[in-house]
Amino acid sequence: MSPDDRAMTGRTVRTTRTGGITVMTPRYRAETEQTAAAGGVAGWWARRLLDSDDHRRQTAARRVGDTHRDRFARETAALTDRGYAGPGGGRAAVVPSTPEWRSTTTQVAGLWPFAVGASAPVIGVPVGAHYVTGGPVHFDPMSWFLRGFLTAPIAFVLALNGYGKSSLIRRIVTGAVAAGETVLCLGDTKPDYRDLVGLLGGQIVDIGYGHGTLNPLAVGALGTIADRLPDPDMRRRVAARVLAGQVTIVAGLIELVRGARVADYEETLIAAGLRALYTTGGFTAAHPPLLVDLLAVIATGGDEMRRFAEEDDEAAYRAGTKTLRRSLRALCEGPFGEVFNGHTTIPLDVSTPAVCVDVSWIPEGDTKLLAAVLMVCWSEGFGAIAAAHTLADAGLAPKRTFEVVMDEIWRVLGAGEHMIDRVDALTRLNRALGTGLIMCSHTIKDLASFESPASGHKALGFLERARAKIIGPVPPDEVERLRAVVSFSDTEKMLLTSWAAPRPPSDDLLDEQARQAPPGTGCFLLKTGEADQPGIPFRLVYTPTERAAGVHNTNKRFDDIHSTVSPPSER
Repeated sequence: MSPDDRAMTGRTVRTTRTGGITVMTPRYRAETEQTAAAGGVAGWWARRLLDSDDHRRQTAARRVGDTHRDRFARETAALTDRGYAGPGGGRAAVVPSTPEWRSTTTQVAGLWPFAVGASAPVIGVPVGAHYVTGGPVHFDPMSWFLRGFLTAPIAFVLALNGYGKSSLIRRIVTGAVAAGETVLCLGDTKPDYRDLVGLLGGQIVDIGYGHGTLNPLAVGALGTIADRLPDPDMRRRVAARVLAGQVTIVAGLIELVRGARVADYEETLIAAGLRALYTTGGFTAAHPPLLVDLLAVIATGGDEMRRFAEEDDEAAYRAGTKTLRRSLRALCEGPFGEVFNGHTTIPLDVSTPAVCVDVSWIPEGDTKLLAAVLMVCWSEGFGAIAAAHTLADAGLAPKRTFEVVMDEIWRVLGAGEHMIDRVDALTRLNRALGTGLIMCSHTIKDLASFESPASGHKALGFLERARAKIIGPVPPDEVERLRAVVSFSDTEKMLLTSWAAPRPPSDDLLDEQARQAPPGTGCFLLKTGEADQPGIPFRLVYTPTERAAGVHNTNKRFDDIHSTVSPPSER
């Protein structure tokens, strides 16, 4: 029976089929709309029926392909991430960000039971986004120390090579300069910081064969400010400190050359020779002596030098100082002479925002020269820091803080066990110098690979005294070794090892993989203290300015190589 026939029998037809969906007939829908307008229980029920019918009609329209029910042709419109473009599309010009709130776990749980707790204070340099929540993560050792989050402004960054350790440190360096700190990269071995320091308006110093010299007998910044100090006692203390620093540096260089410790009487002769050069030799802070001048005054001898050597005659003096004179001759005439037996080419200027001492000119295998250059650079750098603090104490300059970067510390320690004592002193005295310290290495094994157990334990102390430990992608056995100094949960171990897993190779994606970084690049876990509290996982994301400047590109040798090397299928 047709609907018209049913209507003739006096019964109202309520439903019909459209696109396989049962909907109200036009007549019955009109009657229901009248009932809905009347109000009451019947009106409430009628409105429920109309809402259900609207939903079924929309479903039916999609089934029959009625794309023109709202007079908008979706099949020809361009769909973007902000909606359909074009007239009638409703594209949003501005997409508002999702609102965020911070609160305690107890309060948030009442509003949203799936809240994730994350202790990431917004203090310091923005280093990335929280790996779980996506919230901002801020950190730098000096800011956290000044706020009381750390007991010492020391951070140690550890991860496998190629996962962004230096990029993270460059981000912290940039923020430190923006906060008014002076950053010193005293021994850039690759170099990793040269381009950044240049962009920040800092000073770049080249050291190496044919690329600048360092005079270990120069008084440095600390010696040049002595005449500016109004207090005679302060001038005397500064002069004594400068002389002690010169003796320490010369003794350290001799130890590297001969591979043995300097005797106590030899240090006395070095000190006596330096005093003689400045008192009777005509040398001044503006015109310091060279190593060859020190060798000459010790070789000449005389009554005064024999008295310090406790020798009775000239023959005994010559025999007693022969080893010392040979070592000084090696410093003056050997390979070291090209770097150290000359006036300092460019003195360090800590009035600039940052200083980078580029030692990448030193050959890879010349570990002794590298250690010697680093030793002198550290002496110059920390002498300049001491000079700035001395001027501040005398009221002649404002107070300042500094940040020292020791990237690739494994190369520094690999230069000899003598360097362990130098680094150990820095990690213990940096608070007295108002200086933050950032160290970096690939594995904890770099801190324990020494013949002497005492040296290995002392090197491991660098990591233990680092109050902030930033761990990147590492293998499982590395996590177990790190558990000796820092606590990790099973979830954190899973994160660290999964970040280190490379992307599975595929011929189909060969060209794309050549342009993509490993998945764990820029992922780090920030741990503070030794308690079992969870760390802060975050991912470093480059800003457009950083990408455009190219300061994070440490693989410049490989740029454009993929364009000249074709896949096997194309050869």
